Amino acid sequence: MRPVSITSSLFLFITTLSVLAVPAKVDALLAKQNSKAEQPVLVAKGIDDLTFLRRASVDVIGRIPTAAEVREFQKWPATERRAKLVDKLLTHPRYADRWTVFFSDILRIRSNATGGNAFLAYLHQSLSKNRSWDMMSREMLSANGSSGKVPAVGLILGEDVDAMAMAAATSQMFLGVRMQCAQCHNHPFDVWKQKQFYELATYFGKTRRIENQFSRRVYTTEGNETTVLWPPERKKPPVRNPVAPKFPFELEEFTSVPSHVKRFETKRAEEALAASGANQGKSLSALLDEANPDAAFENERGFGKAVAQEAKAATQALDIEGDLYRQSVQRTELAEKVTSPYNRYFARNMVNRMWAELIGRGFYEPVDDFQDIVTHRETLNYLSDEFVASGYDIKALIRMIMMTKAYSRGHLAPEVALADRQASEENFASAATRRMVSEVLYDSIVVAGHLTDYKWPAGANMRTYTERVRMVDGVIAGSRGAASGNTPNMAPGMMAQPMAGGGYDLEGQIALNFDELLKSELEKDLASMKMMSDAELERQQQMQAMAQPGDTGPRRTYKYVEVERKVDDNPRFGSTMRIATPAPPAHFLRVFGQPARDSLANFREHTPSMRQQLMMLNGKATHEAARVGPMEPMHTLLDGDKQDITGAIKLAYLEILTREPDAEELAFAREVVGAGKPALDGMADLRWALLNSNEFRYIP
Repeated sequence: MRPVSITSSLFLFITTLSVLAVPAKVDALLAKQNSKAEQPVLVAKGIDDLTFLRRASVDVIGRIPTAAEVREFQKWPATERRAKLVDKLLTHPRYADRWTVFFSDILRIRSNATGGNAFLAYLHQSLSKNRSWDMMSREMLSANGSSGKVPAVGLILGEDVDAMAMAAATSQMFLGVRMQCAQCHNHPFDVWKQKQFYELATYFGKTRRIENQFSRRVYTTEGNETTVLWPPERKKPPVRNPVAPKFPFELEEFTSVPSHVKRFETKRAEEALAASGANQGKSLSALLDEANPDAAFENERGFGKAVAQEAKAATQALDIEGDLYRQSVQRTELAEKVTSPYNRYFARNMVNRMWAELIGRGFYEPVDDFQDIVTHRETLNYLSDEFVASGYDIKALIRMIMMTKAYSRGHLAPEVALADRQASEENFASAATRRMVSEVLYDSIVVAGHLTDYKWPAGANMRTYTERVRMVDGVIAGSRGAASGNTPNMAPGMMAQPMAGGGYDLEGQIALNFDELLKSELEKDLASMKMMSDAELERQQQMQAMAQPGDTGPRRTYKYVEVERKVDDNPRFGSTMRIATPAPPAHFLRVFGQPARDSLANFREHTPSMRQQLMMLNGKATHEAARVGPMEPMHTLLDGDKQDITGAIKLAYLEILTREPDAEELAFAREVVGAGKPALDGMADLRWALLNSNEFRYIP
């Protein structure tokens, strides 16, 4: 028996006590600060249990709860159900999906960047295993190699292995400080100087991007000389010298080790001891085989192929013992400084971002630009220390925040004066208005409408639609291969076949990124696009003919005809959190604010727009979610002679809004749904209206 049981039990007791005590302490610190305000801060009432269920489910697993989850929640003891819910949600399979979206925004993960999908898979796998934020950050900042072997290298590959870009990204992503402007000049009102930016960039100055000429595999390694020189080239100095690396952020100093650091060190010692015993004597291949096989991302299949399999294949194909992937001493040193428990910027940055994500606003805004203008500084520092003490445990941080009274506050009444409302929200005494992020909104529509599986039998939705296509009409007399106006070597039936390509098939261009529903959602956009003229098509044909001198085919004329097609329109949808990211500009996710992640100044947009409203009113997703399919529970309440209209209405409210209707809503809904055969159509109208309500789109 290893002599660690007493220490482990003691540590577990301290950790449990901390989890229970931290939320109460946070609330006490918030109330203490608010009591000192010049004007009394209005405090909103707490939300009820079902509202908490909806809010927590949306925040943690990225969708509204199902009717079954509501009933399960209501069976739990009232005094325990909220804590039990949070614990359950943090172990839910969708937890990693939801928070991969959050971290992908911070880290600017793009599937089309070199190593982008492997990096996305690495992040998802790390969240699934609840790996600590400091360990993940150290790997991302210091990793060298190929994305197949070392997926964390996707961060620096995504920044094109550019020292200046990585300096700006490191300060903003991991420390919550915008230093990018200092790359060009000293700003009179900014504390960060240009020389400091160059000193930070030097940590990345020796890293090189290499592409293997035979395998075309891209990897990073370390060179011998830095690319970061001083003075800046724009000043055209006679001589430029290498810059010595220097960390621009001061680490905290104490006369003795503070309590939260002691707890952090104890936790890490326990983890190291446990790891040394569990993995002793195991080979690299064995450890890779034991990795989570379900966490990797593929463009077409989503998270299906394991990162571990990619990494294992790479280790077998490459000489990892050689000098191919030289590791960076400077970047390893930087990673240690960035993630040090004495670096308040690191812990504070994540705490502030997470608080803003769950509460609606941060202790300082913008969340990635700390300027020493902080509300509730004492609360922020306390929560940051507890995050460090937890071992930078992301789930622990989420739990601490969600168990506070601040998280469970409701909204102030609409008649409250705007100034009072703003003061209350800024002091976390009432809930701020938050719309679901685009991925969560879409997935919630899918869940509310029972679209995760087929709800119609095969052949029940056969539809005929008309498509305008371009066809061969004839040949131009006198062109190569033309004779007497006929088309040589061409069967008569070929004249009526639509031509492939055309350059405007937007659906075809996005087919690898979206499912069939999303193609249908873009149908109106496609119909409104201007068709290529015959003259433009003829010009393209001529260019192709010139590019292929040996082609003796005739020059053809074309016409547009309408062709009827039949499809079985029976959609079933997966999660939008598992498609290539970010989505194309016309996609639902982008329309509702998903950022392009093409620069550090690109953020998620929450402003409502007319395009969003039209997509909800007329979109395929809302339409299909509203329809009542025979293979969903609602259908049994409305079909047949023994209809339960009231029960169906209550179920609709529960599935879409996570509550029951009041008396007035129930009476109105009965008028909409009606009775008899039209009840199914009436319920579709009611569900469509509920899905388009602000109550559905906004977090309660």
